[in-house]
Amino acid sequence: MSTTKTPAADRLNLYTWFPFKHGRWGELQDVILLDEWVFENNGTFSENANLYPPKVPNNFMGLPFKVAVIVVNRDEIITENSTQNGVSTDYKSTHLAVEIVKFVCQKMNLTTIFPPPSVEGTIENYAMEFGALEDGTSDVLTGGIPLLQIVVTSSFDATIPYELVRVEIFVPCPKPIPGTEKVLTTFSLSVWLTTDLVLLLTTAVFWCAANGPYRSVCNETHTYRSLSSCFQNVWSVFVGVSLPQQPTTFNLRLFFFLYVCFCFAISTVFQAFFVSYLVEPKYEKKIQTLDELLHSDIVYGDNPGANIVTRFVQYPEYTRILENKKLKEDCSNGRKCVERMVTKRDLAIPFNVGFVDRVAREMGTEGVGKTACCFDESVGTGGIILLFKKGNPLLERFNTLMRRYLEAGLPEKCSRAVQHRASLRGGGRFVEAPGGVFFAFSFSHLMPAFVVLLLGTVLSSVVFICELIVNCLYKRRQNIEYVL
Repeated sequence: MSTTKTPAADRLNLYTWFPFKHGRWGELQDVILLDEWVFENNGTFSENANLYPPKVPNNFMGLPFKVAVIVVNRDEIITENSTQNGVSTDYKSTHLAVEIVKFVCQKMNLTTIFPPPSVEGTIENYAMEFGALEDGTSDVLTGGIPLLQIVVTSSFDATIPYELVRVEIFVPCPKPIPGTEKVLTTFSLSVWLTTDLVLLLTTAVFWCAANGPYRSVCNETHTYRSLSSCFQNVWSVFVGVSLPQQPTTFNLRLFFFLYVCFCFAISTVFQAFFVSYLVEPKYEKKIQTLDELLHSDIVYGDNPGANIVTRFVQYPEYTRILENKKLKEDCSNGRKCVERMVTKRDLAIPFNVGFVDRVAREMGTEGVGKTACCFDESVGTGGIILLFKKGNPLLERFNTLMRRYLEAGLPEKCSRAVQHRASLRGGGRFVEAPGGVFFAFSFSHLMPAFVVLLLGTVLSSVVFICELIVNCLYKRRQNIEYVL
């Protein structure tokens, strides 16, 4: 206050009021004298005080601050059995939308109060929360608030975006083809049939060349005189086993050389493909476009939150999926839909990448890219904001503190912490997805060889038993004829 003895008629007092003063929130209690204008000596201020002090203090002395939260997925909110000021239940969340508000309110010494949140991203819940914000029931709205024209209207002010969210269409990742099937599909069916035909024809040519009327003057060895021996030799060359004796005649040797070249070419190609499958296993065909999803047997999970975003984003292909896809189910419960996609592999859903990755990690998988795959093109990408009522003086202060929060890299720290906690919760049932850097050579990859060995053993056993039966019958017949 000025101590000058100038008469009151020669002074002009300048008063103002602050909306956040003395622990009050927007209530006019007392006016404050800023300075006095003295008319003497051409007029001057007695204190030379700042006539435009900041209306928003740095310390709000614990004023209550009501934070309304709307989330697309209900499992992002954890309810605690405690109250604040005896008014409302405290809702704890690990979501970035809540963490950043807590950070700013802590710096401004505001006491956060969380009314019951809206846990489904429907149009009705958005409209209800917007109405509560406009009526003054809540002071700020956070959660799944996209930066869209329908949100930032003449009634609300938006903060800077604190998170960039991508909505992707997730489909089950293709499964690795089993080892037996990979080996059998190394060549097409026509190649396998042609190879079998070559084996049979080669056996016939060997036998005819050794027993035919136009054979060479030099007789062929007994190894090629019988049909069973010829087939055994042909099969031995085909699988890379040495023969007990080579052919002696020129014609048979020439044909034998051509057959060896054929077997060498086939085995080289087969081994090349076989080794490549061991290093990089072959996978099923992946669904990569919306047209493939439309004509597939995969069920489409209709997500209301994603539909709100796509209504204001020009994406005609996605609209066509919503209109023409026959196999559709409601996916308001995001967690159950993600779990079904990972386990049953019969569902495609549009969701936020971070949420799908967290749920997949909690299930004990490696997250996005291993069990849940997405298209190359996003359904929509946008910033997530906080929303204030129009003209709220806290907006500028919030933006300043939020910028510091983002520049310090705290959102990335929060995201990594959420992923780490999800991995720890799913660590007890962690199952490594196949197709990693290291490859385990298992019994399934050798199954074709064992199948062939088993068939050969069974066939040889049957032939041996038949020979024993025939031999016994023959000896019995001889004994009967001897007695007679």
